[in-house]
Amino acid sequence: MPNAEGASPSIIISKNNLVQIHLINEEINPPDNISKHNLNIDEFNVHTKDLGYFQTDSVTFLANKAGTFDYYCSLHPDMKGTITVTT
Repeated sequence: MPNAEGASPSIIISKNNLVQIHLINEEINPPDNISKHNLNIDEFNVHTKDLGYFQTDSVTFLANKAGTFDYYCSLHPDMKGTITVTT
């Protein structure tokens, strides 16, 4: 998942692969200002719950569409990246 500065990994996978993503919220901003985060990939109907500090969630989906798709945190619009599904 992207960090607060917006740096995020690009993810490249092959079409028709089963993808698992495990997410953990490790962000804490002093003094004890804890941010919630989530993960969304609309094209694959992927949506995690809002995660508090050190909470986790996992999603599994079939990458059955080729193209480049955005993933993002709906609570922090600058936290985003791309997933490219190749044929």
